[in-house]
Amino acid sequence: MSQQVVLMIDDDKFLQMLVGRYLEKNGGYKVYKAINGKDGQEKLANLKPDIIILDMMMPVLDGMGFLRWLRQEAKLELPVLVLSGLSKASSKAQILELGATDILLKPAFPENILDCVQKILKNRIQS
Repeated sequence: MSQQVVLMIDDDKFLQMLVGRYLEKNGGYKVYKAINGKDGQEKLANLKPDIIILDMMMPVLDGMGFLRWLRQEAKLELPVLVLSGLSKASSKAQILELGATDILLKPAFPENILDCVQKILKNRIQS
């Protein structure tokens, strides 16, 4: 089986490095990184990730804008795990409505992120 690909879109470079390394070392994933939604859109032109890990609060193009673009314009059905500091129930509902697969609230430990990624990808294979 080929290596599964993760695209992590987050403007926090330290978090990207930490989570990226953890997913590569402990999950065997190949992790690509984008620093905002616009960068993520450009990466998707040449990359077909198995899952996207998406931050909500970013400059240039935020997570909501990226998610809207992904589902409505690009029409891509990729699973999206949202990592967010937004804890309001209304934000969560809106994020899920836009097509996020699941939401993890920040701060999230790399092992929780890995568990969530594995669970989403396993469910995707079974469905």
